[in-house]
Amino acid sequence: MNIAVNTTPIQRRLSNGLYVSIFPEPHFHHTFVSWSVSYGSIHDAVLPGRAHFLEHMMFYNPDEQPVKSLLHALGASTSALTRYDVTTYQMACTGQFEQSMDLFTRMLAAPYFTPIHIEKERAAIRQELSMFADQPSWRSLQLLTQMMYGSNHPITLDVAGTPDSLYQMTMDELNDAYNEHYAAGKMAVAVAGPVVPEAIIEMLERFPEMSHHTASRQGGVPLGRIREESSERYMELEYGLPLPLVRFGFRAEEGMQLKDQMACIIGIEALLGETSDFHTECFESGLLGKGTTWDHYYRQEFAFSNTCVYSADPASLYTRIEQQCDRIQEGAMSLHNLEVARMKWLSDYYADMDSLKQRCMNVSEHAVIGLDYVQIGVYVSRLTEEEILIGLRKMAAPAHLRMVVLR
Repeated sequence: MNIAVNTTPIQRRLSNGLYVSIFPEPHFHHTFVSWSVSYGSIHDAVLPGRAHFLEHMMFYNPDEQPVKSLLHALGASTSALTRYDVTTYQMACTGQFEQSMDLFTRMLAAPYFTPIHIEKERAAIRQELSMFADQPSWRSLQLLTQMMYGSNHPITLDVAGTPDSLYQMTMDELNDAYNEHYAAGKMAVAVAGPVVPEAIIEMLERFPEMSHHTASRQGGVPLGRIREESSERYMELEYGLPLPLVRFGFRAEEGMQLKDQMACIIGIEALLGETSDFHTECFESGLLGKGTTWDHYYRQEFAFSNTCVYSADPASLYTRIEQQCDRIQEGAMSLHNLEVARMKWLSDYYADMDSLKQRCMNVSEHAVIGLDYVQIGVYVSRLTEEEILIGLRKMAAPAHLRMVVLR
């Protein structure tokens, strides 16, 4: 029995500005909470990594007991992650939900920064940076976004910042970041589990409105003014790998409507994804390895699709992709391929909806950027073949293709 698919959330914009989505699920034994803030790495062009550093610091409190340990004692766990344009805090709870939710909410409402804690997290994040620097897949993503957006766009920087920016993090910087971005009106919360919606709403109404926010001294670079794009479409670097790692993709238009975004996503999957004829042919000929999964990022400030694979002959793979892009500009696409790509995407979408964690995270993160994740499946189901082809042709043009190869 599929319980989650037909669930409609109870959604409210509270008096403090907080946007709340609640999924009462009496059949589940645990509750999951996702709390997203409209603040990520691209908002800190002048001081890279500040959003991520702040995320680390939010788990301290005045009584010197780590929030994570306190939640564990209540039968709950918590984690967080910072993305390009959003920071999300998560909590899973199997008992004593009200006490756990109260602690979780107070953590986000009242940050506690000390020099000792800042130094501790500075060391931890420095180690993170070293670990990511050794990952070819992460390095290839940085290089690909540089080719798409130029070196001045903040999307090309590591979400965790740089070694230099880490040493510029101070209590004042963190307080400025919190005061500017952690307003209730810039947050969205999704809760799913055996909960009473009225009790959740009453609890979250007490979250402070914090309308007194000050402007950040660091500021940022207006992303709309950064239009630089590298003319280089193919890049190879020596990295000492036994088999070349290839990352390629397409930059799309920023600010697309949701329907157009989904048309591009389904189109790319049908043209080059795992269910496409192209993928089958390239895999059989050795041009593509297994696990060709596409990632799609569509926001007001940036938009691109990309994938990372291993290939024995990257140059030939690039030529084959160009040929595919040329064909789609003038011809049609197999209706079967479109429908298979659509059904695969919908299958993954509904699988995520059946997971309390994935559902809550997707709902809260989409809400802070103005999108209703629950309705996305409806958009995809109703897309016509012509709408998908129009979106695909705009995006998958040979001039938009970029590829990075690490050998």
